[in-house]
Amino acid sequence: MSRLIAKESLGELVADQLRRSIWKREIEFGERLIESELSEKFDVSRNTIRDALKILEYEEMVVSKPRKGTYVSQFSKADWQEIIELRSLVESFAFVKALPSLGEKQFQDLERILQDMKEKTEKQIWSDLFDLDMKFHQYVINLSGNSRVIKLYDSIQVQIRTFLLYLDKYYSSHEAFYEEQKELFDALLTKDPVVVDEKIRTHIEYVEGQFLG
Repeated sequence: MSRLIAKESLGELVADQLRRSIWKREIEFGERLIESELSEKFDVSRNTIRDALKILEYEEMVVSKPRKGTYVSQFSKADWQEIIELRSLVESFAFVKALPSLGEKQFQDLERILQDMKEKTEKQIWSDLFDLDMKFHQYVINLSGNSRVIKLYDSIQVQIRTFLLYLDKYYSSHEAFYEEQKELFDALLTKDPVVVDEKIRTHIEYVEGQFLG
């Protein structure tokens, strides 16, 4: 049993490294992932690499083509449109549902995430900013109290994080990205469902809508 757990954990670790390599654009969309090369790179067995690729395939980050191999997924604008629409529906519902659970401690936790974002803003690291953006949204969604919504968001958050790769060019600066997150926090402080619903939809749809043209 312990060896099985260790194997699964190692596969998860490799999957996470591959995921982050895609997010850092060290691995390109559409690129073929060769088991033997990955096995040598990560110094693990090919079975572990297969476990990692299965995880990524479940997340739709890679696609396995019979007799051709495994490739990093290439998402179309139609794919991104669906993700934006789903994200808007899920987050607007969850953020409003979370309002009664937002107290002093929760706002302090969110402020700490914002402070981390501010520090990364000064260092101008987009990847870290996007990670913290996801952390902020996940924190609020987990307060919604709806286990199915939380599980649904968990199932799509990797694709959401992948989509954020495209958005840096639509912000005038790292500071502008941070300020938009700060405005979302200020909306939450009002605890007004109408204000929060409007802000989260605007937050998600404006820049992402520009991407879709």
